[in-house]
Amino acid sequence: MKTGTCRCGNRIFFNNHECLSCHARLGRCTVCGSLTSLTTDEADIRCDACHSVVYPCLNQMHGVCHSFNQSAETLCRWCEFTNVIPPLSQPDRVVRWGALESAKRRLLLQLEDLSLPPFIADTRRTHRLRFEFLEDSVDAEGKPQKVTTGHENGLITINLAEADSVHRERLRVQFGEPQRTLIGHMRHEVGHYIDWAWASQVAVEEYHRLFGNPGEVDYSQAMKQHYERGAPADWHENHVSAYATMHPWEDFAETVNVYLDIMAIATTANDIGGQHLDLSPVSDAAKLVKSVLDIVIQVSEYNFDLGLLPLLPERLPPSVVQKLSYVHSLRSLSIDGQLPTQ
Repeated sequence: MKTGTCRCGNRIFFNNHECLSCHARLGRCTVCGSLTSLTTDEADIRCDACHSVVYPCLNQMHGVCHSFNQSAETLCRWCEFTNVIPPLSQPDRVVRWGALESAKRRLLLQLEDLSLPPFIADTRRTHRLRFEFLEDSVDAEGKPQKVTTGHENGLITINLAEADSVHRERLRVQFGEPQRTLIGHMRHEVGHYIDWAWASQVAVEEYHRLFGNPGEVDYSQAMKQHYERGAPADWHENHVSAYATMHPWEDFAETVNVYLDIMAIATTANDIGGQHLDLSPVSDAAKLVKSVLDIVIQVSEYNFDLGLLPLLPERLPPSVVQKLSYVHSLRSLSIDGQLPTQ
């Protein structure tokens, strides 16, 4: 994730609210997009980057956002993507909601930076993206109502329990998912959204060649078979994860997840790691993946020193790199599926 700069020259990171050097108020200005410091002048708050008068996002009253808008009493452009929030009667719900909003904001900023849906062509209008953060409940008849995390027609639903680290770790071990994190959930589900909103619109033939034709595989039957038999023993040869073997939709979503992981690492490496990786949509995807995996090997060694999990797989097979290259190409395709003329 790209960092910002305080007026005192100190570096600002994604979740900083106060400068550790000069104690300035920090936030993201929706007028200029900067992660920056803010100056309070009499009754006004001004962005130190563009000098606009700005107002706190309404969700700042709950401590779950640190964005500033051009208009008062409004949600910021990232909080507006959330349709439903959990009941805020208990403090732990607010904390979990805040964690979900933070992961969602990180995701949206990345999608916009990469020009992926809903920030390519007019997909924000034609294929609207929304989020609902819900929790399990019991109905009036005493029947449990379980919330399933997933995507359907642009709506991403996340179970609030996923923001509970104990719950999430239990399921991570149970299902053998090394990267079961909030941002991982967001990136996987947005993979389904990108499938629905863009890949199925602009590059269907190549999609079918690489991932298979989803219409030819019954999803319910594929899911039943996956949970009964597990993934094939050789899944590593053609898929980014065991779960990706279940169905072409899941293969695509898991591939998008890893692609966004790779691009996030590359962005941070360029911003604070002294790297000069070409992240443009016309760059050589295979070369970029190799460069990032070299970084992954180094960082994973630091993780191992502390008893933590590897950052990502250290190597990916050629067939997976080809799938990642396909996702990379979606950033350059026009609505007719052609690369734009230079």
